[in-house]
Amino acid sequence: MEINGVPLHPLVVHGAVVFVPLAALASIAYVVPRWRWLARWPALLLTLVASVAVQLSIMTGEDIEESRHLDSPLVHNHSEWAEKLRIAVFALTAVMVVAFWALGHVTRLSGAQDRDAKLAVLEKPMIVLLPLLAVAVLVLVFLTGDAGARAVWQQ
Repeated sequence: MEINGVPLHPLVVHGAVVFVPLAALASIAYVVPRWRWLARWPALLLTLVASVAVQLSIMTGEDIEESRHLDSPLVHNHSEWAEKLRIAVFALTAVMVVAFWALGHVTRLSGAQDRDAKLAVLEKPMIVLLPLLAVAVLVLVFLTGDAGARAVWQQ
């Protein structure tokens, strides 16, 4: 897949590079009870967009790998990190969807009621899982990007 002769992968990757760290940071902000009402929708939407961006990046990366017959250890390393990143981002998104639905939040709008947790038993696991997954995603997006840069510039 190309646009005006430029492979789509380097263009699509920028979406993942931007949205994955933003989703991770928004997920961490969502854990803080004071910020939950404000970070609720951005965290959900950013994790969903990050999942799509990572999936598109992997699909276009596989396409460029096949069309250009790239078979070096550096490219293989990059694609392995990308697979780990995909799993972590999908896990973060799944946990965020559950947290979005299950956790209570304080509403700052005038006259609005605070919403209690639908499943209070999930609150502590979500508060632990979200930041752990967010940090894992931040580390993996860095390692994936670093491996990709090495694959491009060290060949």
